[in-house]
Amino acid sequence: MKRLQTLTLVLLLCLPLLAQDAALQPGTVIESGIASWYTSEKSEAITANGERFDENSLAAAHKSLKFGTVVRVTNKTNNRSVDVRINDRGPYIDGRIIDLTPAAASQIDILGSGIAPVDLTLLFEPEIPESKYDRAGDTGWYQIQVGAFSSTLTAYAQYERLYNAGLKPWAEVLPETGAVRLTVRWIPAYQLERTMKALTALGFAEKDVLKKSEANPYR
Repeated sequence: MKRLQTLTLVLLLCLPLLAQDAALQPGTVIESGIASWYTSEKSEAITANGERFDENSLAAAHKSLKFGTVVRVTNKTNNRSVDVRINDRGPYIDGRIIDLTPAAASQIDILGSGIAPVDLTLLFEPEIPESKYDRAGDTGWYQIQVGAFSSTLTAYAQYERLYNAGLKPWAEVLPETGAVRLTVRWIPAYQLERTMKALTALGFAEKDVLKKSEANPYR
């Protein structure tokens, strides 16, 4: 009965996120705020996903959208739009939601003003982020290390709790100490927040777990 109550609590916590995932469809306005534009003084500048920065490309920086996502940026002051691909991170000024290349900024006429209120409409989101790196999330998949346990019995009990909650635990013995390390694996990026809520409900604090990149299991 106790296990059933725990699993029920986890599922209830995840329901709002299920609705959130369903709402993220092409053609949806996903964000509104201030757009700005940026460039680089270095000719060999590299974007956050490992590409060469090209001020003549229709690209942009966003704080969290998956690399390779395409959004339509609509200037609300003149209704001009441009479709850009996310390949960088930023902007890092409060209130600003997207940084455009000069070419993209020119198409919606904000080169002179520097900023403008915009809507972001989702056009395309890749299953796997388009990145040259293997940092946490850059593969489109995560694994979360929840702890290492010196007691095999404790590790087994925690493994069972994770498994019964519908997660995918992975156990490995650390040769240098003999401790058992537990990891929740094969988490697609869109399920990361949901998984963190499930782990929190099971008593694993976010500050105590470690997020790592995971290889795509389907490749």
